[in-house]
Amino acid sequence: MTIHYSVASLNGVFLTDKYISDKNKYEQGNSLKSVTQFLNILEVNKDYYRTGIKIKNPRYKKNVSVDTTIIKSFKTTLNKISSINYKDLCLKINKEITGKKHLYPLLLQYIFEQSLLQHTYSKYYAELVYVLHSEFNDIELIYKNIDLSYKTITRPIQQNESDYSNLCSKNKQIDQLIGHSIFISELEMKGIIKDKIDISIQSILDQMKTELSEDELYKCILTLYNIFQVVYSDKDILPEYIKCLTDIKDTITFMKIKFKIMDILERR
Repeated sequence: MTIHYSVASLNGVFLTDKYISDKNKYEQGNSLKSVTQFLNILEVNKDYYRTGIKIKNPRYKKNVSVDTTIIKSFKTTLNKISSINYKDLCLKINKEITGKKHLYPLLLQYIFEQSLLQHTYSKYYAELVYVLHSEFNDIELIYKNIDLSYKTITRPIQQNESDYSNLCSKNKQIDQLIGHSIFISELEMKGIIKDKIDISIQSILDQMKTELSEDELYKCILTLYNIFQVVYSDKDILPEYIKCLTDIKDTITFMKIKFKIMDILERR
């Protein structure tokens, strides 16, 4: 039989001898880490902020919750981030969310989604993750979002009857993969994560071996150029990447892509 408690009665329930005894027994048999891991695999409710939305009709009007205000403010601030203000805005966001650990998974998911759309701001989104990670220190949640983002991007594209629709879907997948790769590179260069850049680089190289248009290929190689400029600025490029890029250069006919690959290989 399921027992339901009202919110008002919970404080009293938490102080009862039975609750305290059962809680202590549970903690002895289950580590806090395992509970945290279980909570992290649960899907985040992206419409959480709607639970406190203000209703226009006076008959059904209710106050906007603090959480709703924080989430709406976060989404607005995220759209304002630029090279000029990103440090100040990162500190502002961190200050607003301090003590609100239950909102962190949702905000982190918003950041990852935004990174797929706004490639040029990846550096600033990575700085925001760095600041928030310093506050909440939940690396498993970051890795969960990385894996979820990558699986979503790389899942097979459903073919439609329209060639145009298929082309749009392909372009969207490439754009998102580029955004994901740049963002992951920025996170790894900040020391937040490790051993993820190579997966992103290999994904782009694999894409370049498929049937792509000149513009699609150029997007991919330009992304690799930017990543290599950061990752291999002071060390040699891995031999397997040199071989793969050389093979691609020798097989394609688009000259501007050939030249860009040569820029990578010759460290220009």
